Amino acid sequence: MRLSAVHRALQLLRRLANRKSTFARYSGHLLPAFYFIATTSRDAALRQSALSAGRERARYWKQQWYRKPRRLDAGTVLDEIGAGYAAEQLGIPHRRIRRDLEAAIARYSPRELLGFDPVSEPIPRNIPEDCECGLVNERGRRRCRKCRRRLTARSRYEVWYYALISVYFCGRYGLRLPASYADVMKLLPTLRPYPRSRARCYRDAIYAVTHIVYTLNDYNRSRLPARLLRRERAFLKASLPWAIRQGEPDTVGEILDSLAGCGCTDTNPLMVRGREFLIGRQCQDGGCGDEDDEYGRCHSVWTCIDGLRDYRWR
Repeated sequence: MRLSAVHRALQLLRRLANRKSTFARYSGHLLPAFYFIATTSRDAALRQSALSAGRERARYWKQQWYRKPRRLDAGTVLDEIGAGYAAEQLGIPHRRIRRDLEAAIARYSPRELLGFDPVSEPIPRNIPEDCECGLVNERGRRRCRKCRRRLTARSRYEVWYYALISVYFCGRYGLRLPASYADVMKLLPTLRPYPRSRARCYRDAIYAVTHIVYTLNDYNRSRLPARLLRRERAFLKASLPWAIRQGEPDTVGEILDSLAGCGCTDTNPLMVRGREFLIGRQCQDGGCGDEDDEYGRCHSVWTCIDGLRDYRWR
């Protein structure tokens, strides 16, 4: 049942990635999704299907780069680095694009790229969420510069794990930033102890912890020793029932594959309960929710695949 659900979800992910507008906005998420599924899944048919989809989309990404000039601002360049890393790993070389990305990233400081400089300052509390009108406002603003809507500040957990993901992919792609993965990780103790479920930042804390696991085990290439992340493993175990009660398949999927990456077995009651929830929530087309949100739909499909599939651990 799990394998059948995973194959249905992957077919939906392929269809979503084939939409021009969706791929143009989220290639930096979709290409890594196909790459990791293709290289870490136990099932050979699943690996082959993801590899085929990933290579086709990577070729398309490369072609589009030359057809349409890209505006590589501080935000979009990081997404393109994620796409470039995955395309390269999928066997689609792109030397000119790499040079373009190297030149673009050299124009920006860590504060412009990550929102703050992990080398010289703590995790800030005044980075605003993107406005509903679509504008990305600068740090410290409380109202949108364009539409004057009141802005909500990002939690420290969200700011931190975005920085963690960014420096991880830059490092894997071979691009050096003034701030390193170690510089971001050294700030982790300031986020402990992790919040309780009633806290506004609880969901962000969950995603921060799942991405600690992902960046330490290269998105589930190998299992981490259980002793390495005792606090994080305990936090994820405690958060899984909450995510199920909230009815959030994407969060449940991230918790499940992170627990698997920390050594939880398939027979663990929490793993069984979480996977039963995901299978029960899957729609006929392979989706698991977030029908009205384009990114949320892609993300929930990817995380549900990861929460349900078996891994080929090193």
